[in-house]
Amino acid sequence: MTEIVTDPTQSLPAPVVVWLDPSRPDFGTTIIATVPDGLAALNRHGIDDARNGPHAQLWQDAAAALSSAKLEPSPCNLRLAFDAMLRLVKRVAPVPTRIRVLSAPRNLRERVQGLLAPSYGRLDFAGRPPAAAAGRVD
Repeated sequence: MTEIVTDPTQSLPAPVVVWLDPSRPDFGTTIIATVPDGLAALNRHGIDDARNGPHAQLWQDAAAALSSAKLEPSPCNLRLAFDAMLRLVKRVAPVPTRIRVLSAPRNLRERVQGLLAPSYGRLDFAGRPPAAAAGRVD
């Protein structure tokens, strides 16, 4: 089984939520969280139809911004890629705010990291067990 590893430096500032099939909203949504996700989404989820339609300029802007962010994933390029992708999605496959918030709440990544960070602490397998576990017998 192969595992797909995504470079964390290519994460967009916030996720972009897209209908899996804009003509059939009952199929659900997908979340674009990284530059590779965004580049792949340009060729599916109904977004690919925008390439030659009235929103062709938005599609080209998103493709250019995502390509730049892939080559140089600086915070500025990632922000530009996010903004361009969001503009395109809002025109081509808009997701109602209620659905978008349920799918990808703002600052979810930071909240999860904040919850997990204190529990990890420093893992020292060579030293003594923590005081809380010293009197414990399993």
